[in-house]
Amino acid sequence: MSLRNFSVIRLVALVAIVSHLLITLVDAHGYVTAPASRAYFCKTGQAKDCGEIQYEPQSVEAPKGLPFARSGGANLCSAGLSQFAQLDRQGAKVWPTTKAADVHSFSWTFTAQHATTNFRYFITRPDWDASSTRGLTANDLESDPFLTVAMNGKAPPATMKHDLSKSMPTRTGHHIVYAVWTVDNTANAFYQCIDLDFGGSNSNSNFPDVASPSTTKPAAAAAASSSSASSSSTSSASDSNSAATNSNSTAAASSASTPKPASASNTDHRSHAAKSKSCRLKKRRQPNSSALAARADLRRPPMRMLKKRSS
Repeated sequence: MSLRNFSVIRLVALVAIVSHLLITLVDAHGYVTAPASRAYFCKTGQAKDCGEIQYEPQSVEAPKGLPFARSGGANLCSAGLSQFAQLDRQGAKVWPTTKAADVHSFSWTFTAQHATTNFRYFITRPDWDASSTRGLTANDLESDPFLTVAMNGKAPPATMKHDLSKSMPTRTGHHIVYAVWTVDNTANAFYQCIDLDFGGSNSNSNFPDVASPSTTKPAAAAAASSSSASSSSTSSASDSNSAATNSNSTAAASSASTPKPASASNTDHRSHAAKSKSCRLKKRRQPNSSALAARADLRRPPMRMLKKRSS
């Protein structure tokens, strides 16, 4: 074999290796769909001002080691990728949230399956300040994952769900789950930030909940409305009590010292007249014995007239 032919063979082999690596890096992508990650919210349009990530939510791919083994600064959600810097935005009302009580598993969608070491899920510390506008850092997270799913080099299916082996960690308000998919035969991993609402302080009042979209008035208007309603209710109750007191006082005074109202008097008069008429009718229809006797006496001639006729 000539040197020229050997060089061509080596070049072809090198191109094949590079192509395989490029295909692996480009195609072996994935993202969390339930509960929805920031990348997925951008894809569906439920999160705004997302930039490039809305077109490729599966591409938050960077060298292994986040969140602790390599420096990530305050850009863990973008994995340090400048084209996805919008994922690092933080603060009140920036990202939709999902109710933590509804989360019993984590679901991934893969645009290409790849050999996998494991999936790990970290969560922010209990004292994490959700109102801060600083991006997520390693110091914001618990040092140990609350869920690890070992794959031992196996490739996942097109979609995969990881059930919680136990309940979510106890938290209050808004917190972030940091999901890491570690690829087994490359130097990279994939990273996803998931915003959850555990209820209580710094909860839905600051962060919209996609499971229960808010249709109420803004807080200030609601407070004003509530205050107005409360004031109106108090005033109404006061007026009602006052009216009731006056009514009772009037009734008592009326019954004690004043005659009955005209309407009541008329009613009594009509009732009395009706009773009297009924009595007269009865007397006419059923005359008593004295009346019959009186009528008989009027018809009978006097005794002296009878005596004269007989003589």
